[in-house]
Amino acid sequence: MNEGTIAILFQWSLLCLVWMGSFDSQLREWRMSRRRMLAVIAAFLVCSFVSWKFYFAPIQVSLSGTILPLLGSVALYTRLGKERRRIHLVGAMATAVLLVWLRWIFFKDPILLFWEERVIIPAVGVVATLIMSRQSRAQLFQLLFALTLADILHSLYFWKLSGSCMFGTDYAQDLLWSGISFMCVIRLIWSMIRRVLGWREPESSHSDAGR
Repeated sequence: MNEGTIAILFQWSLLCLVWMGSFDSQLREWRMSRRRMLAVIAAFLVCSFVSWKFYFAPIQVSLSGTILPLLGSVALYTRLGKERRRIHLVGAMATAVLLVWLRWIFFKDPILLFWEERVIIPAVGVVATLIMSRQSRAQLFQLLFALTLADILHSLYFWKLSGSCMFGTDYAQDLLWSGISFMCVIRLIWSMIRRVLGWREPESSHSDAGR
């Protein structure tokens, strides 16, 4: 499958699921309306093939693969509790270092790839995020920032080998949206389990799902 195809498929899938209201309970936990989430996903779709090239250096930055995820991370960070922001930031940075280390190991010794890297890296990122944080919004921030930062560090490392630097490649977008999709599926399954067991959904000051 061509690089970038997975990202587009996941984006369209999430767009449809959000439109149908499948993630309303999750959006309430994130304190985000359905319309705003639809606008965010649509922005990623529109900007998927847009990139900026620096004329003073062989550097190219993808709008959908780097700029928008960083802006989203900043927006989520400002909504976290002030007393735990730094902890979540450190956790995201630690996860990013872990992912870069894994990609470096797989590059040096491909025989260790027991599965597709586009599955292993996002899965490890999601597991690490779930272990370090229990709050839904903090988990999304840590995953989004960790995957984006990991791609930046990985691109900088291989700059000296390739002679050029591309932040937010199609492959990086596959990793990013695979991780986001894994997270959403896990949260959706967990929400269904809570409903079956009769557990109450967490309260939110923004109960409107943006219908």
